[in-house]
Amino acid sequence: MNEPVTAIFFSCRRMDLLKRSVFNFVKYNTYLTVEFIIVNDSGDEKIHRELEENYEGATFVFNEENVGLIKSIDLGYKHIKTEYFFHSEDDWMVTRGGFIEKSLTIMLQKPEIEEVWLKDMNNHPIERRVYKVDGVSYRLVQDNYLKGKNSFNNLAWHGFTTAIGLKRMSDYLRVAPYADIPYEGTIWHREQAIGDKYHSLGYRSAILKDEYITNIGYGQSEYIEGSNDGTKDK
Repeated sequence: MNEPVTAIFFSCRRMDLLKRSVFNFVKYNTYLTVEFIIVNDSGDEKIHRELEENYEGATFVFNEENVGLIKSIDLGYKHIKTEYFFHSEDDWMVTRGGFIEKSLTIMLQKPEIEEVWLKDMNNHPIERRVYKVDGVSYRLVQDNYLKGKNSFNNLAWHGFTTAIGLKRMSDYLRVAPYADIPYEGTIWHREQAIGDKYHSLGYRSAILKDEYITNIGYGQSEYIEGSNDGTKDK
């Protein structure tokens, strides 16, 4: 397997989490990535300089001001030159190797799969049937979850996430930019609206049989659009 893959990480002020996330990616990843990109949404020049000192060889995207995760994704993706890329927020950490190879095996043969989950990240229902491609087992993330049960809109959840996983640039370009997709509610409902857009085009999300990640950011601040305050949550 020689399909070129880019790794891209998104962070905002949580330098401790980014360090652990990147360290474990380097430690466990067994697939050659052609470029390593770090997107910093802090708008803080001091953090920009610290990243340059600590991650030699990386490509950096430094936002001049805090614009939020979704706009940061749009800005970061402009720098990706490969069709496939591994996307990760700074609070997710891989725990074993082989995750890119297995995800890529699925996506190379299943163009309807928009992304591959590395574990069930939020107790989202998973379909029971097990599929197999070239020895890689996976299931599908249930679509139309909570249809009509959201307080902000009538949209369902279909499995799209900005957390972590392998993705395809051509899929993104069909709906891009994410920031222009209308939504109501919180940043979580913004993910929901993006997922609904993908779902309308026939995409699904898959999940590998085994778990490859853990979250290291519970209880710490996460992205909030338009805020430089590191104490606020999504």
